[in-house]
Amino acid sequence: MEKKFVKVRSVKDIVVFTSFVIAGCALALLPESVGANIGGYILILAGFILAFMLKSAYEDMDTRQKYVKKEFFFGPELRASIEKAIGSNPSSLNLKEEGKGQSLKVVMFSSKSADKAYLQLFEYIPYEYQAKSEVFEYGYSAVEKLV
Repeated sequence: MEKKFVKVRSVKDIVVFTSFVIAGCALALLPESVGANIGGYILILAGFILAFMLKSAYEDMDTRQKYVKKEFFFGPELRASIEKAIGSNPSSLNLKEEGKGQSLKVVMFSSKSADKAYLQLFEYIPYEYQAKSEVFEYGYSAVEKLV
């Protein structure tokens, strides 16, 4: 199964850049302080820049559902146990070993509203991570411990 996810704006991103623009407008309209006006213009500019740059959510190209991405990194000696865990019981993934290596990467896309999660194992082959497992789909409750 091949899943395609693209980066999109989340509600949090929209709130952040909108609040920058609104705060900037409020400061820019103050009649007494030139410093506040300049600060307001800078906040407005920052808000517009953030509007183009902030994209922290991921969208499934098939269903248009939004997901959160989380990555876990492991050493190469854990490959067999990781493959077994993501293939059958993702909550049994040993997160105490996470961060002790960069050779293996488990990528998880989860959505509480869609009640779905997707897991896939990648291995670092010089200059890029290559997929080493298929994409496994689970209910959100199965991966809740990892979130």
